[in-house]
Amino acid sequence: MQLPPPQVTRAVIQRFARLRARYGADFGVRPLVLPDASFFPDAFTPDTASLARITRRMQAHAGLRDVPIAAEIVGSDSAPESARGGSCSSGGCAVPASVSSGAPRLIDDGDSWRIQIPELELNHPVALTTNLARSLAFIFLVETQREGERLEPPLDVTADLVATNLGFGPLLLQGSYLYAKSCGGPQIRSFTTVSTSELSLCVALFAAIGRHPLAPAIACLDVTQRAALSAARDLVASNRALVEQLRDAPDATALGLFDLEPPGSFLTNWFRERRLKNQAAHKPDPSLLESAADADDLESLRITMPPSSRAGRKLAAPAE
Repeated sequence: MQLPPPQVTRAVIQRFARLRARYGADFGVRPLVLPDASFFPDAFTPDTASLARITRRMQAHAGLRDVPIAAEIVGSDSAPESARGGSCSSGGCAVPASVSSGAPRLIDDGDSWRIQIPELELNHPVALTTNLARSLAFIFLVETQREGERLEPPLDVTADLVATNLGFGPLLLQGSYLYAKSCGGPQIRSFTTVSTSELSLCVALFAAIGRHPLAPAIACLDVTQRAALSAARDLVASNRALVEQLRDAPDATALGLFDLEPPGSFLTNWFRERRLKNQAAHKPDPSLLESAADADDLESLRITMPPSSRAGRKLAAPAE
């Protein structure tokens, strides 16, 4: 998979930098969370106890231990009556909702949050972890929102990039490109709004800023995501000055005050492509774990963020 076109690459970097400039202190020092036993050592079964454990682990990885968050299982096509309408208890804000049913994924109780997980999702680990990461990103945005501040639209994109900055980039990459069966043959489904190639660029930047090695992440990803992240790593490796500026002066990067060098040499890229092909030939594609999923089932588990103008509980009252 190729990198985005240069103009798109620059736009992604600038948006990424705006978030680093605004939330850098709130992000803190986050790990690069991998979908493996080092970050998720607990055995998972589709029940309430396992859901609570994985939610707590992801909450801790994101640095949100102090925020009261609970996860609950709901019917795939319904939600508790108190949750209908997609609003918090005050009725003054909106929350992420399931694309198919419109049922809210989050309940904002004012001093705590509830994440609602459809029963069907417990059988799809990639969908579950991707949606949990995006939901936690929304909670982070609301909890850090300043009075009168409007979150940058579209909020689906902001949530993807915030989740990446909370360390969940590899989880989002897995959820950005999934094979699914359908009557018309295999289809591609995505639980993110930001594309695989654009997410890969942000994950590579996050890893470089935090000095996290990318090899373990590349090794545990599916073939398509592995190729995209390898290409992004090469681009970032050729732009050390950009990484240092993002680390020390993200405001300047957000304004577009940076040069972007092309990735590596022709020979370097040739060896990389050859290495990826050899890896694909000798390693089973992990996407087969989800390949039995029905395309309609996966589509029903997608979530969407509310309009930026309605998100948050700390907006100032309109002037009279």
